[in-house]
Amino acid sequence: MRSPGFFGQFFRLTLVRLCRQRWLLAGLALLCLLLPLGAGRAAELLLSRGVNFSGVTLAVTAPEGDSVPQLLEQFMGDMEDIAQYCEITAMEGEEAMDALKQGAVTAVLVLPEDFIRGVMWGTNPDLRLVVAGDRPLESLLLLWVGQSACDILSAFQSGVYAVLDLYEADPPPGLTRDQVVMDINLRYISLAMGRSEMFRTEEVSATRTLPVALHYSLALTAFFALCAAPVFVPLYSGDWLRFQRRLRAAGRGVSAGYFSGVAAGMAALLPLILPSLLLAGGREPLPLLGAALLAALFCSVFCSLCCLTAESAAGCGVAAFAVSLLSLFLAGGVVPPVLLPGPVRQLSGLSPVAWLLQLAAWPMGYPVDLTVWLCLGLSIPLMAVLALVLYRRRVDRQEVAP
Repeated sequence: MRSPGFFGQFFRLTLVRLCRQRWLLAGLALLCLLLPLGAGRAAELLLSRGVNFSGVTLAVTAPEGDSVPQLLEQFMGDMEDIAQYCEITAMEGEEAMDALKQGAVTAVLVLPEDFIRGVMWGTNPDLRLVVAGDRPLESLLLLWVGQSACDILSAFQSGVYAVLDLYEADPPPGLTRDQVVMDINLRYISLAMGRSEMFRTEEVSATRTLPVALHYSLALTAFFALCAAPVFVPLYSGDWLRFQRRLRAAGRGVSAGYFSGVAAGMAALLPLILPSLLLAGGREPLPLLGAALLAALFCSVFCSLCCLTAESAAGCGVAAFAVSLLSLFLAGGVVPPVLLPGPVRQLSGLSPVAWLLQLAAWPMGYPVDLTVWLCLGLSIPLMAVLALVLYRRRVDRQEVAP
């Protein structure tokens, strides 16, 4: 039987040293299994149940003799998209206030005198909305509905007056004024009733392409794997580097020491990542194993870089946590992606958690963007080269140390 080479022996020694951290690794594995699944389920319940909203009633009042409230009730009441959550009722001023006190209506919209004329002439008269103080969400909705209703009505009135001005300037033969009024009102009513045909309704998931539970579960798994850097500090510091110094004096290079640490990190991270992907729904063996190996390689190289840029385990932990948390936020692992500001969403392509998220979803049948493959393919060797340079410098410092 062929004996293992130098790298194989070094790798075995590295694993033995890493086994001293077995309790930390076991706790991290348990955390990666339980917390992401629980957080994913909680996020699904929170984001999928929506808001319990039973509808509101808006009372519209105006000075005595003004027919605008009745017109609003007539026009807006026939619009299904508004009627499903808001009922508009024309009332007298005192009657509306009494109904508000008794809880029969949610709010009262008070129109000023000559409201339509003011809108038509551009004076923009002020509206007064009286609401119950314990329902702020409904208040904002009713303010929008009331303003929208008044805008629609004023547009109707402006169009009717414009057509009548044209008619009176040059009346067409055989067409009476009443016919013109009837035709233009019917035309506007048909436009108002069919305005929904001008829009396309598209339901957008809070987490884009992935289901909510899967998105948050995989994002947190990637976050914890990146935060594991302090566990691997013993592979890049202390007496292990002094052992590397002795090997270097015997003619062995330092590259084997660094890459054996990366390989040991992969071996430690794979049992954390692979079960999480299995529990998340991965069933295809080859894509599942390939995604887990690539994710473990990326996280191991990232952890080695964190270990070598910091001078202590605490500093390594702070650096890994800060980068991982920022990456988690950019990937939509804290706030849903669709709720992030536009500039922040554009930065999500720079997030390692976002890369690992798409990679982990690949065995479940979800596509991986070409840019993600490129980012992973470029970042792994770049981080490895930088970490190897830092590893060599740290070994050199050990050589000159007294």
